[in-house]
Amino acid sequence: MTRTKTLAIVPLLALVGLAPVAAAQVKGIEITPTVGYRFDSSVSTDSSAIVSSVDVPGSVSFGLTAEFPVHPSLNVEVLWSHQSSDLEVDYRGTPPAGANTNLASLNVDTIQVGGLWQSGRSGDKVRGYFDFLLGASILSPSGNYDTLTRFSMTMGGGAKFRISDKVGVRLGVRWMPVYINSEDSGYYYCDPYWGCYEYYNTNYLSQVDTHVGLIIRF
Repeated sequence: MTRTKTLAIVPLLALVGLAPVAAAQVKGIEITPTVGYRFDSSVSTDSSAIVSSVDVPGSVSFGLTAEFPVHPSLNVEVLWSHQSSDLEVDYRGTPPAGANTNLASLNVDTIQVGGLWQSGRSGDKVRGYFDFLLGASILSPSGNYDTLTRFSMTMGGGAKFRISDKVGVRLGVRWMPVYINSEDSGYYYCDPYWGCYEYYNTNYLSQVDTHVGLIIRF
């Protein structure tokens, strides 16, 4: 658990450390601590005859975003998000004798960079937004399971509510799929011109996160 806490603190310190430097160069930097809820999700396991899915129950999430304006309607966004949950097995049919459905506790830390588009103008009381980010998610299960670092993305949207020049509120929802691995499906397609193509089963963790944050502008 010490390693997981260290991984979670590093991006937080990095974002906080970037803010004063960037604020000296560009006006309108936004730092937003967030808290929310990440709904039940599953890792697909189509190739298994015993396990239907490996589930991650819903739980509280929290994180931090930093936004750097590059255009009146476009910001560069840096995201760190954390969730603490569990890994649970959903068996096909009756579970094997002595099987434990709870595999381990699980921490998920997501670090991503992308763009955020906003509607309206900078002085508007309410502005809708859409964001798209790419990066990595660190999945850290307890016990003897290995920590995995995998490619992930985020697509989301919501609204920002302006309270003053320095303070606001952000409400949003994110879709956060995480690539896990690809397995040989055993199926092939052959073309006399292009040759043979092998099909794979791709396993991924698909999560939906709702959140609220306090916007602090520099």
